[in-house]
Amino acid sequence: MDDHYCLTGVEVFRDLSRRELAALDARVPLRSVTAGQVVYTPAQPVTVLFIVKRGRLRLFRRVPDGRTVTTAFAGPGTIFGEMDLLGLHMRSTWAEALEPGELCLMSRNDVRELLMADRRIAVRIVEHLDARVADLEDRLTDLACRSVAERLAHTLHRLARGGQPSSESGQTVKLTHHQLATLVGATRERTTTALGDLAQRGLIQLRRGTIVVRDPARLAAFSESGADDPAHT
Repeated sequence: MDDHYCLTGVEVFRDLSRRELAALDARVPLRSVTAGQVVYTPAQPVTVLFIVKRGRLRLFRRVPDGRTVTTAFAGPGTIFGEMDLLGLHMRSTWAEALEPGELCLMSRNDVRELLMADRRIAVRIVEHLDARVADLEDRLTDLACRSVAERLAHTLHRLARGGQPSSESGQTVKLTHHQLATLVGATRERTTTALGDLAQRGLIQLRRGTIVVRDPARLAAFSESGADDPAHT
């Protein structure tokens, strides 16, 4: 099936035949988003289910001192939104695109008629939501137990998966220092210092608006322990 179809490659629909997927896809609109675009805001709540076709978004909340706290990343295949039928609630959560992408949109009626009526899809949705809970627990552990450098290493390692190869055979993450600071819950200054530390260790390379992950395995190890294997430096 051609990749331009909205639901092609989305995990929760993997049990459907090509014909079933095509019939379902014909009823689901596709929306393009740009980097930095806010696709959901608590100030204008709407009942909608988003399915990420391409690109990455962050889900975040604002705290009283003006900072934002990222609660989840939404990459290809992720579902999120305000949809009581699935037990999904955005409440005070915002959704912002980190890069250009495409989203499939489904209304409450679409979810009831197209998703909940098919036991195969319903089971996959439950599995997906379980994984989301585990991801949130992981992020809470990050904030409570890891240093800024460790949180950055963990975040960059996750974002780099599926990223574009660079000329140095690394994976690129196209985010500014300010954007990364909001993702890890730190100030821009502390984030810049921590990025410099990771770069000195040879784990990443810094460019304007882009970070190249040079050694994913060592970056992942550093995110867990805050230490690096000197044999690989």
